[in-house]
Amino acid sequence: MPQAATQEGEASGSGPTLVLRRGRSSTVSATPTTTTRSMALVRARRKPPGSQSPQEPPVRSPTSKRKRGAAANQESKERTRTRDEEEEEEEDGVSSAGSSPIRAPQIPDALYEDLDMLKAIQDIHDAYDEKLGRQMELPTLYLHTCKPPTCLSTNPKLLRVRESTTKTVLAAAPSVIGLSSSVGRHSLTRCSGFWVDWDEENKKGTVLTTAHLIRTKSPSSNDWLGKDEYAPKAKVFVHFRDATTEKATMLYYEKHYNLAMFEVRVDEPVQLLSFNDDVKSAEEVFELGRDESSFLTIGHGMVQYLNPNLLERHHYLYVHGTDEHPKAQIYDNGGPVIDFDGKIVGMVSNSTRGSIIPSSILLKCLHLWKKFGRMSRPHLGLKFSAIKLLDPPLIEQILVKCSIDSGLIVQEVSEGSPAEKLGFRVGDVIECLNGKHVSTTVELENMLLSKYVEGSSGLNSEVDIEVWVFHMRRSLWRSKTLTVKVSDDAEVIVRGGYHPFGQKT
Repeated sequence: MPQAATQEGEASGSGPTLVLRRGRSSTVSATPTTTTRSMALVRARRKPPGSQSPQEPPVRSPTSKRKRGAAANQESKERTRTRDEEEEEEEDGVSSAGSSPIRAPQIPDALYEDLDMLKAIQDIHDAYDEKLGRQMELPTLYLHTCKPPTCLSTNPKLLRVRESTTKTVLAAAPSVIGLSSSVGRHSLTRCSGFWVDWDEENKKGTVLTTAHLIRTKSPSSNDWLGKDEYAPKAKVFVHFRDATTEKATMLYYEKHYNLAMFEVRVDEPVQLLSFNDDVKSAEEVFELGRDESSFLTIGHGMVQYLNPNLLERHHYLYVHGTDEHPKAQIYDNGGPVIDFDGKIVGMVSNSTRGSIIPSSILLKCLHLWKKFGRMSRPHLGLKFSAIKLLDPPLIEQILVKCSIDSGLIVQEVSEGSPAEKLGFRVGDVIECLNGKHVSTTVELENMLLSKYVEGSSGLNSEVDIEVWVFHMRRSLWRSKTLTVKVSDDAEVIVRGGYHPFGQKT
């Protein structure tokens, strides 16, 4: 007489070893429970396009969207029932109206003792898990079980505005897209972007995103060294929110602000959001993006005006957030930052501590690109910090000793630059450029971009900038004229050094 299966359902002896669930009582709920196996089947089916392999994801044809509805209806009419559907109807005895309910198999305990039945019982449980897996692919169930909740569901500070902000985010969502890049067989990265233009005649949309999408190397955390390397010929795909994809064509990329623009073929008009170029300190915002499955990611925080450290560029604002799921921040790089009215106040630029590029900079860059085909700025060869953003006791000390309470403090002077030759030194204070007061580094960047728009004579040209500077070591105000190069390349600032014992060879 054969040995009976163990309590765990293990069959011993010469036959195959099978692990079976047993003892299904007749009181099992009609509502199916998600099993680990069924969820594994879901994940296996729903591999995000472009996330596992640099191979080209399936690209929708230009007319696919128009034909999708008619084709689906025709397919639905002509489709014959699959074997699974027939099995479901046979097992559950349902009519032809609607799909059959999923019911858990009820196996008497006595059958688990019969070794000849073990394979059949295993097949029954496998079929049940397969049906659960298909059910969990429904959009009403998949998100709930596979995606962590966003700040709009978990942040108690947003309870009072949850309904209105949910509407705002959903209204902005159609303008948010995902992007992926690869070089040969090597995947580069995945990030987000948003629409900034629509060409109705040619049925093409323009996407603004971060140049990190095509960055191949970033050997230094110091942005001012200009060591990053890019692959402008990288293969880039746009991932729409319906999980379809389209190959994108690069229009332009800029290395100082790390911006990139791509053109994409789309049949229907794209949604263009309005901009708010006057975001306030402590204003609440949402950072939007799309993850590896094209699902919307949402981050919440408050805008901060901070001084950049010596490694950071001048054009950043910062968002202080309390995201419980930081993984989402991997994908929102390049995505829009919107206010509670749904207007774009900036673009996520995960270069450093929650940094964003404000809309005032983005709008000027877009204007420059449309007017000149590039985004150029004067290179001053100076790093700054703002007096108004220092701690109040420090501001008081500067005011008492120098009678200065605003302006930009020179933090570094590039070796051999026009500024160094004119006597600018670390610790000096710049109060005005071309007669206009400047109080933050973001204001400075806006002034520099505006200067190029007003007086540019071409790429790599030179411009004169009048600077009102306080030379700290001599306690003197002076007006200096800086003649600096205009370029769309990344500005490089190199700290000077000397060799007291001779230069090494």
